Amino acid sequence: MTGDDSIYFSSAKALSEGKGYVLPSVPGAPPATKYPILYPWLLSWVWRWNPSFPENLADAVGVTVAFGLGYVSLAFLFLRKLKGIGEAEALFLTAFCALNPIVLLYSSSVLSDIPFATVALGAMLVADSGIRRDGKSVTAACSAILVGLSMLLRVLGVPVAAGILVASVVRRAWRQLFIFCGCVAPFFTVLARRFVFSTVVPPPAISKVGASSLGWTLTWACYTSYLSAWKNDVPNLRIFWTMLGNNMRVLLGAPANYFLFPGLLRDTQGGRVLVVLITAAIVAGVVKNAHRYGWGPAHYALPFYLATILLWPYPIADRFLLPFFPLFAAGLWLEGKHVLRMIDATLASRRANTDKVIAATIALLIIAFSCAVGWNYFAASRKVLGETARRRSSLIPAKRAAYQWLLRSTSPDARVIACEDVSAYLYTGRSSMAPIGFTAAAMYEPKLLERIVAHLGDVPEAIGAQFWMISDDDFGLMWPEATSATRKFGARLRNTLPEVFRSRDGRVSIYSLDCLRRRDDPSCRAANLLLLPQDTHDLDP
Repeated sequence: MTGDDSIYFSSAKALSEGKGYVLPSVPGAPPATKYPILYPWLLSWVWRWNPSFPENLADAVGVTVAFGLGYVSLAFLFLRKLKGIGEAEALFLTAFCALNPIVLLYSSSVLSDIPFATVALGAMLVADSGIRRDGKSVTAACSAILVGLSMLLRVLGVPVAAGILVASVVRRAWRQLFIFCGCVAPFFTVLARRFVFSTVVPPPAISKVGASSLGWTLTWACYTSYLSAWKNDVPNLRIFWTMLGNNMRVLLGAPANYFLFPGLLRDTQGGRVLVVLITAAIVAGVVKNAHRYGWGPAHYALPFYLATILLWPYPIADRFLLPFFPLFAAGLWLEGKHVLRMIDATLASRRANTDKVIAATIALLIIAFSCAVGWNYFAASRKVLGETARRRSSLIPAKRAAYQWLLRSTSPDARVIACEDVSAYLYTGRSSMAPIGFTAAAMYEPKLLERIVAHLGDVPEAIGAQFWMISDDDFGLMWPEATSATRKFGARLRNTLPEVFRSRDGRVSIYSLDCLRRRDDPSCRAANLLLLPQDTHDLDP
């Protein structure tokens, strides 16, 4: 467990113990104000059923798998309902979606992506039948309840609700619109109260630094407030417009990622052209089919959904767009059929030989592309993901040995700095925090990245941490410049702080931060110069 999954699971543990919806790993156990509560609440029943960690992780993954089965079933119903796609085609496309490496990756994790995709897809599917002038009231109410539950899984349920509202207006289904709004209003109120009108979570009483500490300001916002974190990610209009441009490029290729990731995606001009062509084919297929047979809630929801992602500093499109993956698969399939029919008509006609040569060339390119996608689907993508999994799993014994050392050699109230901070808490019960909460603004401002890395000592100072756990894979999921800069800082820490634990393979170490409490000791001078920079919290470089 590395990030969101461990936060979900630790909050679920707190809920099962009657401590409320909090972040139990963070010193002071502040309220969990960032994530909606439904998924942690579902996982809390795993803890009630089996409170033994990490053995209960298998049960938690089982929850995701159950939702994954629902996702596949709903994908088939969605595809079979689309005009122009036969039942056999729907089965084939459903299998393609079900066994897609991205779907399998998130179906085997303790993340809300598959549960949310299942509920959101179900809401749009039910709304297509219920949000009509002749639709049943109970069906309209069911679609509202499903979309409300999706909001309690992820905030992205809101644009799904907006799409269904537009569908009801376009279809002039006024009675169904009234029922839908009435049923979804309580869910939206809960969400709005939690995120829009939530109070600022104060830092724990043990905090020793104030608002002037850049590292502490960024990190505390990452733990406690999406709004504050977003403001830190987008501190000025210049970075805002840069972020929008970057996000637009990401979204332009997002639908194609499901067919090209990761083996066929390369940072080359040809690769970018291929991504644009596939996305264009998907859009063409979706639009043509909708124009011919009618627009559904999924079509109306997608623009609102994309607009929401466009404003998010970290647009992880393959995760966010899972509810629409069946629609993308259908769009590419339909457009492929359309192009092949045109080629067949050209070859069978009495048109000029030049036209037939062009048509035959396009047909060969389509066959080559289909073979490449098949190779990527069954071989390359799984090889890449398998290698990634093996690299991560190879560190598990060393990390568990480090956790065992913390259990044996530290007091229960010890505080630890670790990139996988919540995992450290789940294994040891020790309060922990990540060394830094990066801001997306640093992707566009190299000088800001340098300043943030220089403040990696702020969080240990703020919470009075006694130990810092460093692993070879720390910050591996960040963008390359951030990964490089933080690992250089980690190398300096290794040469400065006293090491109290090292795994047998040398890939995981724990260092003492006792120097933070002995500032007058000459032997601590180098460590304190590294950990205690003086700077302001202003994000603008």
